[in-house]
Amino acid sequence: MNAQILTVYRKEMRDMVRDKRALIAILSYVLGVPVMFAFLFFLMSDDRGENVKSSVAIDGMAQAPGLVAYLERDGYEVVDAADEDTAIAPENIPQGADAFLVLEADYSAALKEGRQAKALLYVDETSRVSTERGEDIRSAILSYGNHVAGIRVISRGVPVGLLSPISLSLADISKTSFINKVMGNMLMLIFALAPFVVGLSVALDALAGEREKQSLATLMAQPISGMSLTLGKWAMVATFGLVGTVATATLNLVTISFLPPDLLPFALKVTVPGLLMAGLQVATLCMFVASLQMAVSIHAKSFKEGQTYMSMMMIVPVFVGYSKIYGESKLPGFVNYLPIFSDMESLSSIFFDGVINPQVTGSAIMAGLAGTALCLMLTSKRLSSEHMIADS
Repeated sequence: MNAQILTVYRKEMRDMVRDKRALIAILSYVLGVPVMFAFLFFLMSDDRGENVKSSVAIDGMAQAPGLVAYLERDGYEVVDAADEDTAIAPENIPQGADAFLVLEADYSAALKEGRQAKALLYVDETSRVSTERGEDIRSAILSYGNHVAGIRVISRGVPVGLLSPISLSLADISKTSFINKVMGNMLMLIFALAPFVVGLSVALDALAGEREKQSLATLMAQPISGMSLTLGKWAMVATFGLVGTVATATLNLVTISFLPPDLLPFALKVTVPGLLMAGLQVATLCMFVASLQMAVSIHAKSFKEGQTYMSMMMIVPVFVGYSKIYGESKLPGFVNYLPIFSDMESLSSIFFDGVINPQVTGSAIMAGLAGTALCLMLTSKRLSSEHMIADS
């Protein structure tokens, strides 16, 4: 490293390490995100565990011994509901039950006579878990209906194939489930946002803050080139961004590894080559973000003005990230080779599929390097301009 660049880098690192505001901003993100994700996974989980199946309360249970036996054989918990108030309202589902099945008075007679027996199933779709359990119970009851229909046609000498001419099995060929993909992309967005959040304060202080304190003019009066000054400050911002991003990713991955498996909607598939490639990609991303923040900070005359510009800039990665999470199926294929998009796609593939996608990872690294070079060139040019010297 050039001696001038190294001198500026050491000076900036010493100043920023002493800045409590910058350190608090970094620690709040690095330590706060793992706690937030752990709490989010807890809220998404079903605290009754995987081995406990859905429960259904039945009004008129004595009329349906066959249905009760069928449900209990499949592991469902069946509760006899009291014949009291059965008003149509989710809050009237007996406590502890996932659904409330009301059988009409002639249910048993209708089954014996071969007529259509009517029943009404009440479910509560307030939450994801209650919705899934309600659908689970509905499917089980419909399955019992098909079972009864099969017995009827067989008893009459009719081949079951006439009733169900097609036997269809479902095979999922997706590499990753939907919930796995969504939650994985959310975690990758947290990683991608880390350099933006961690480097924001130090990038503003490095240029906009020094312009406000009028100390930048003193630096520019020294026998040092604009590019060396730019590179020294950029290296400091990139270091903060890289350390903060690595710490955020490490704490999140460690936290996830200690969580009970039933709390997680996905599984990590981390390999040593994958970690090395992810480290290289994260380093490139931090370099690019640092250079971008420097390019924005150089145009602000004060720290407060710089915060406004940075806030506007932060909308872009957030928008890109949420577009990737919720609208991936509607986006054209080439977006996976654009900055942030490619970083999220590549990191998701590395951590959740255990596969390195050379094209996407390569495009993420190349885009980061090209963006870094362009932003540093623009920042250096702006820093060396006569207009800049006059304003400082």
